[in-house]
Amino acid sequence: MNSPLLDKIPPSLAGAQLRWYLGCLMSAGEGATPADRDRYTPELRRRIYGASEPEDERSRWAWFVSRSGQIAELAIDKADEFSIAVSISTAKGHQLKFVLEVESDPPHRIAKADLQRKNDFKLEVRKATEADAAALAEIERRCPIVLGDTSMYFDRGDDYFAFARLMEEATVGIAFVDDKPAAVSCGAMHKVRVAGVIHPIVTVAHLRVMPEHQRKGLWGAVNRAFDHYWKDVDGSNAYISVNNAGMQHGFINTRNKWPITIERVQLASDSLAGAAVGRAATPGDAARIVEILNVTHGREEMFVPYTVESLGARLGRAPRQYSWPNMLMTDRAVVGVWPAGDSLKVITESQGRRTVSRRALVLDYGFLPGAEDELEDLLRAWCAKLVAQGIDTLSIFTSSPSAGSARICSLGSEVESFNMWSPGIAEGPDALQNGLYVDAIYF
Repeated sequence: MNSPLLDKIPPSLAGAQLRWYLGCLMSAGEGATPADRDRYTPELRRRIYGASEPEDERSRWAWFVSRSGQIAELAIDKADEFSIAVSISTAKGHQLKFVLEVESDPPHRIAKADLQRKNDFKLEVRKATEADAAALAEIERRCPIVLGDTSMYFDRGDDYFAFARLMEEATVGIAFVDDKPAAVSCGAMHKVRVAGVIHPIVTVAHLRVMPEHQRKGLWGAVNRAFDHYWKDVDGSNAYISVNNAGMQHGFINTRNKWPITIERVQLASDSLAGAAVGRAATPGDAARIVEILNVTHGREEMFVPYTVESLGARLGRAPRQYSWPNMLMTDRAVVGVWPAGDSLKVITESQGRRTVSRRALVLDYGFLPGAEDELEDLLRAWCAKLVAQGIDTLSIFTSSPSAGSARICSLGSEVESFNMWSPGIAEGPDALQNGLYVDAIYF
């Protein structure tokens, strides 16, 4: 592409790659092909594309133009043979900085392509620690999710990191603007199975940006706290409520949106409370529990079949929160629940009315063919236990093709639908027939 702006780029190895890169941006990807992937080192290619097969390359570049606008001005900040840094102004008023580095050896592939906003404020992003718990909880309280005419926010009490302890590997990031807490996000690395292939993935969750700092690029900035995962994963995923107009708009051009929704079913503890049935599981029940869980979810995309070892590891990560006694079972069904309570209060405001709900989460459930009644009995038994603990709602996930979905949804006082995106990992081709599994720990 010919442009007076590109003529400013010096004739170096890094400059040649920058000319191509910015030319793609300025033309919204005109002429881009899957072969362009070979311009990147394997490590950077994995970071950009994940495990996805070559697709319409033009859409990647068009996404930038749709969000930031055409490049209007370009200034060279620093340049040598193998690296170059530039400042960019866009037609939408965005001020960006871009650093590109190439390998010193032929074929001089792009090893770094870091495009970030320029800020007129001090920005710090780092991994959060337990000492940040109060600040993180306050950010969530001040960042309601707007769903139509209803807003809701989460209050994680004095133990913000309770959910993270249940995860196999998680990083909570925190961003500061002028030394004040401004944003939070969580990236959790784990494994999923799509079309029969096991993929390491990063699930991005709990993203919140203070209202006064929105539209400043903090969304992308705070997610840099878990950049260290990208070299080890095939892609990422995120869940967005179908009613969350703001986030839906933010994801409108994100690739790998799945054609199926998942359903979060809210069970009212008091109205569903039933008789005490079943018994608490023990490590000796591991093989039977694994069998039940794998029979129930084995067809679903995103479900990784359990082994006795993986189940034991899951129940051993935070045993004071979720372990063997948290799993009620009968001969043919099992339901495992984390009674989150004060670690997960949901405050909802709608039409001038404010409600506070203390939640519990079904983290594992299953039943053998013909044992749906036993599954319902266990859910009702759990509801009775939760009422005694002052917990009013039990959340459980399903999708319409999944085993037991109709029964589970029939018990719900509310059913919420969510879309899922998995950039870097192509959508499972059989999800509409087999269902989509959600591990509630990573939601």
